Formats: sequence, structure tokens, C-alpha cells
Amino acid sequence: MNGDSYFFIFISPLIAAPLEYILSKYYKRIAGVLMSLAILASFILSILAYMQINSSGIIYKSYQWFYDINFGIYIDHLSAIMSLFVSFVALMVNLYAMYYMKDDPRKNLYFAEIGIFIFSMLGLTVSSNLAFFFFFWEIVGFMSYILIGFWYFKPNAASAAKKAFIVTRVGDVLFIVGIGVLFSGLANYVSSPLSIPFIIAHPHFILTRIGSFNLTLSTALILSGAIAKSAQFPLHVWLPDSMEGPTTVSALIHAATMVAAGIYLVARLFPLFDVTSGTMVAVAIIGSFTAIFAGILGTAMNDIKRILAYSTISQLAYMLAALGLGTFIGYTAVPLAMFQLVVHGIFKALLFMAAGAIMIMTLENRDIRYMGGLFKRMPATAILMLIGSITLAGIPPTAGFYSKDTIVSFAYLYYIRSGDIIPWLLLSLGEIFTALYIFRMYFKVFLGRPRSKLAERARDPKLVYLIPVMVLAVLSLILGIFQVPFYHYIYNNAYVYTPPILIDALPLIYVVIGIFIAYLVSIGRIRIQDSNIFSRIVRNKFYLDRLFTYYIAQDAFVSFSHGISYINKYFIIDTDKAFSKFINLGNAFRKIQAGLLNYYMIFMIGGIAIVFLIVEVVRII
Repeated sequence: MNGDSYFFIFISPLIAAPLEYILSKYYKRIAGVLMSLAILASFILSILAYMQINSSGIIYKSYQWFYDINFGIYIDHLSAIMSLFVSFVALMVNLYAMYYMKDDPRKNLYFAEIGIFIFSMLGLTVSSNLAFFFFFWEIVGFMSYILIGFWYFKPNAASAAKKAFIVTRVGDVLFIVGIGVLFSGLANYVSSPLSIPFIIAHPHFILTRIGSFNLTLSTALILSGAIAKSAQFPLHVWLPDSMEGPTTVSALIHAATMVAAGIYLVARLFPLFDVTSGTMVAVAIIGSFTAIFAGILGTAMNDIKRILAYSTISQLAYMLAALGLGTFIGYTAVPLAMFQLVVHGIFKALLFMAAGAIMIMTLENRDIRYMGGLFKRMPATAILMLIGSITLAGIPPTAGFYSKDTIVSFAYLYYIRSGDIIPWLLLSLGEIFTALYIFRMYFKVFLGRPRSKLAERARDPKLVYLIPVMVLAVLSLILGIFQVPFYHYIYNNAYVYTPPILIDALPLIYVVIGIFIAYLVSIGRIRIQDSNIFSRIVRNKFYLDRLFTYYIAQDAFVSFSHGISYINKYFIIDTDKAFSKFINLGNAFRKIQAGLLNYYMIFMIGGIAIVFLIVEVVRII
């Protein structure tokens, strides 16, 4: 197949978006059908790309766009796996959304926005250039803001959308600066300094040209973008609040789009990170700490979607930690993290869609304290949720056992080779909290007696609506057998490390301990008093939300306001006549400061373009 045809891997959902919006507005019964067909086309093209890579090699099509920046697609083994994964999970979620959103009066808009969201994620996946990678990266962030705030008339949804947009912008600003450092250091040596094939093929050349300090700075800044996007400590605070959007949006963000983009970024540029040992150590430490930190927070939540949100943060941390282990285990770190990414995306979409079925049948109740006894009333949903839960906990023979426990095993190998025990210790203990929060949720929701009238009336949805969830459940059970072929597909010399038997058994022992504690908590044998100081700290999420909202953000704005007031009082008022000619200019600028994030998005893109222009002028001079 002609390489140009593979551009439709990401273009197909974009083409379908306006058609979906217009046609579904008048023919409501077909809402979601066009988008499902477009995503199916992306999935089929991803399969064809996967097959062509096996037979003919890497697919690379590039066209000159602006000066040293080329636009094109680069599909190797890593991006082929990622595009397959994203399009497949998106298809399953979209099919389920046709049921979940069927009564929403704006479902035509929902499916159109989903199309742009998936277009941007797939575009990011196959992009051949860091500049366009960042372009799609920004669209992913902007569309997540739109979709989290889809029910904008709910104050919590509007607030959560703004929070997600602002927090991730912190990482994005650092990301673009990191790209700028890389570009300015290489622009005089190569014709396409931001070409992804060039970057991953010549990391040592880049190191010698721009120097160790500049490369470490660049990778650290790029890593900051990944940390914000993948909701890692300390920029994790936006993800739990993002649960205010439709559950299908949550499933897509947590499984295969927004948060997966950050992990994919580090995996995509792994050769560059690998030659900067300082950044790699930071990756391992941040990932290991976030894994146990988010696990602890997950045990204190009563909102079913927030529990799943903290589980996402924790599981993404395992992937990030796996990539950080690369200093001592080599490129095997990439398939190690990517297999966990794929497995997690499968069972996390399953868990969110099962939670969505529960919420529909309990009139959007999300508090597990008012559920209970649903196993008898919703047996199909209960079994599907159980499969997702045991996969998340890493119980054999599910895929989660093969993906997550292998990361813990490699963390032990990292300890043996480096002498650093912290990643292995934190990731191992994280297994206890993973089992504890997910089975505490499961026992509270499905066992015992109903604790509300809504729970008493709950019933399974029609089985036809659960077909996508069933497909994901089957994959959660069997995907583990493909672990070794998956590793070798991404990296021929990848290997699976098996530690001593006692060390190998520890994660499973920790899981059993976590499940046992969860059971004791669910039946009331263990009661955690809110008066306990540690309990209060955990329930308040270590006060980090308050720190960001009321101290950092608020104090910063107050200080800024005082500064503006001072300037206004002593510099502007006394000289207003001298500067009266600027009034009209000020009024013009005031009109565009409308408080609308979409305006600011346009100005930000324009600002980035100006930065690139300045860099180019300086380089020429």
C-alpha cells in the first residue's frame, strides 16, 4: 500500500467529525455510527501498517513544511502498536458510548468532539516530527478540556475542565521550551533537527553537539510535559477532578488517549533519555513514588470514578518507573512499559464502562457507600467488573499479572545492578494498595445488602450494550500469553527477567494481603477513624489540592494584583494624560481578553509561532 494512504490513520476521524455533527443532529438514531466506522477504518489501516512493517520495514513519509520543519508520518514497530491500541480501545468505547449517550440531547456534538480527540491522539502517535507531535499534543489537551467540560452547565464539570487545562499547560510550556533547547542546539548541524527518526537514531551525536548539560535540561523539560499529561506527582491533581465528564470520556482519557500520551512521549524518545542518566533516575524515582502515593489516596476515596482515577495515576506510574529502569536494563524498558500501557488500557476501559453501567442503573450515583448487593441484581456487570479488578490487582493468569509483576521483577534487577532499592521497594509495596483500593470498591459495590433504594432497583443493561465490555474482558484474561512476542516485536533483544522464587512471589503475597484487608474493611472488622491524623491527611489528599488552589494559585494572583495596583497608582494615574493616546490600543486589547480559554489557546499557538520565528532569525544572524 502507498505510504500516503496511512495518513488516513488519523485523518479518518477528523473527516467524520463534521459529518457526525450534522447528520446525527437530524437523524438521532445513527448518532455514533459514522464515528465508529471512521475509527474502524483507522484500526484497519493500523493493522495494514503493522503487516507492512513486518514485510517491508518502517513506513516513513515526510514533506517539507516550514524552513527546517517537515511534516509526515513515521510508523515503526512502536508507533504501529500504539496506533493499533488507540484505535481499538477508542472503537470499543465509542460503541459503548452509543448506548451510554443515547438520551443526551447533544450527542451529535459529543461524537464530533470525540472524533477530533481521536484524530489528535492518532496524529501524535504517527507524527514524524517533534513540532507536529507538539501540535497534536496540544489538540489532545484542548479537546480533553472540551470533553471533561461537556456538561459545562454543571459547575463541577466546568471547574474540572479548567483545572485540567491549566495544570497540563504548565507541563506544555516546559515541553515546548525543551523542544526549543533541542532545536537551537542542533539547527546549525542538521537539516531537520526535530525529526523523530533522526533523534532516536543519533542520540550520541546529539549529546556531543549540544552538550551534556543542554541535553539533560532539554530532556528534563520534555519529561515535565509527560508528567503533567500522565498526571504524575506533583502535577496529578487534575485527573481525579476530570471524572465530572461523561464516563465514556473518562474511559477514553484514562485508557488510550490523554494520559497515555505522556508515557508514549518518553517511550518514543527513550534513546534520547537513555544518554542522560540524570533524567532517567528522575523518571524512575517519580514513577516509583507516584505509584504508592496514588495507591494510598485510592484507598480513601468513596467515589467509584475517583477510585479508578487514582488507580490510573498509580498504574501509569508503574509504566514511567519501568522506563526509568532503562539505565540498567537497556531498551527492554520500552516494551516493558508499553505492554503495561496496552494491558492497562484494556482493563481500565473495561472498569470504567462497567462503572458507567452501574451509574446508569443507580441514576448516576457514584458513592460506593450507597451501593451494595449488586452482584445478585447486576450479575453480568459484576463478573465483568471482577475480571477488570483481578487484572488490575495482577492476579494470575490475567494479563495484569504478566505486565505489572514483570515491572516489579525488573525493579529488583535494577536494585541488583545499581544498588538503588527504592524503586523496587515502592513498586512492591504499591501492590498492597492496588489490591486494597480495587477490592474495597468491589466488595462495597457488589457484596452485602443494598444500602439504598437505588441499589435495590438496579438491573443489568441489555447484554448487547455490554458486548464491547465483554471483548475487553476476554482480552484482559488472555493477553498475557502474548507478552514475549510483544516484547520481541518492539525490540528483538528484549528479555524477561525472573528473580529468585521468593522475590518473584512477593507481589502475589502483597496482593493477597491487600485483598484480605479490603475484605475486613468492607465487613466493618477494620474501621478507620476520621479523627486519626493520618486518615485526615489522606482523605484531604495530602492537602495538595488546597496547596495549589488556595496558596500557590490564589497568593500568586493576589501578589500580581497588588503589583498591578501599585503600578497603576504611582506610574499610570499620575501620567495618564501623557499616555492618553494608548487608550484606544488598550481598549482593543481588552476586547480580546474575554476570559475564554479558546481565545487564549489561539494566542498561545500564535506566541509559539513567534518564538520559532525569533529562534530562526537568531540562528540566521
